[in-house]
Amino acid sequence: MTIVLMLAIALHVLSGVFWAGTTFALARGPSLDGVTLRKPQLGAAAVAIVSGALLGHLAHAGAFGAAERVLMLGAAAALLAAVIQVFNVRGPAAAQRIAAALLAVSLLCMVLARYAG
Repeated sequence: MTIVLMLAIALHVLSGVFWAGTTFALARGPSLDGVTLRKPQLGAAAVAIVSGALLGHLAHAGAFGAAERVLMLGAAAALLAAVIQVFNVRGPAAAQRIAAALLAVSLLCMVLARYAG
């Protein structure tokens, strides 16, 4: 179980850093080529979401306290960011900016969940 948890954390962190990093960069720099990064970015989003769900199951199964509610808010923000990026809501540049804000919320939720409650 420990090795599965460690692998899930590693996948979640690495894919999440790539997803958020490329999103923040594309949101800030409209001259960057978002088309080249689209598939790797969405692949990282998928890995981050699946590994996050696995982490939720492994580390928080059966609990729904304050920390879990904060993490659920972060998960919802990340899922919404992924949907916005997949469908390019309001165009590619605007989609990246909206997704960047949502991913910032998601990151804050992960950091603050430990101190909730």
